[in-house]
Amino acid sequence: MLDPFDVLKALHALAAVDEVRAVDIEKFARILGAPLEEVKEVLGTLSKMEYVSFSGEKVYLTEIGVLKISSLFC
Repeated sequence: MLDPFDVLKALHALAAVDEVRAVDIEKFARILGAPLEEVKEVLGTLSKMEYVSFSGEKVYLTEIGVLKISSLFC
């Protein structure tokens, strides 16, 4: 199972921090080297926590997600 915080870190590394810079979920799964369904499941959980948001088939960090990932580096 993917670590949700690793997923947040990967989105941050890809600069997917707003709707304009959102990344395609299928491409994101390939970048992570993880099965698409597993990535979708983790993203669904992160969405419920309000850390990520979706724009069609793309995903990006919300402001809360950016703050959360930033707090991991403090």
